[in-house]
Amino acid sequence: MNRDSALDLLAFAGGYRLMTPDERRALRIAALFELGEKAPASPELAVLWDEDRLIRGEREPASVYDRWVLMKARDEAERPAFDEQFWRLRRSDLEGAGFEPNEARDVIASVRASLGNPTGTEGDDNGNFQAAAA
Repeated sequence: MNRDSALDLLAFAGGYRLMTPDERRALRIAALFELGEKAPASPELAVLWDEDRLIRGEREPASVYDRWVLMKARDEAERPAFDEQFWRLRRSDLEGAGFEPNEARDVIASVRASLGNPTGTEGDDNGNFQAAAA
């Protein structure tokens, strides 16, 4: 992956996380549906469609799996859009694409600030060890 691709991935991941869980599920269904028109029917689409109907309340839970799907959807809805793991993974993507660690940290800090999600104390893995060593 090159630097431009890494920045594109960061933008996509950020935009994807700004969507609600219902919007993300609709996007996954639409993408699989589009693929299905060009390829054989996808079993993943049928499962996702069935789960979507369950989550929207169009059918009652009939199994332990259905209750697990509802619990997972509830957890996803309650989870913050951006957590520290999300930012660490995006930083890792940037570094893997050739960004220097300090440069990647600055890009992430800039994106977080623009989203109103200021950089917190993420621990030594975000470059704080350099400040502590000085």
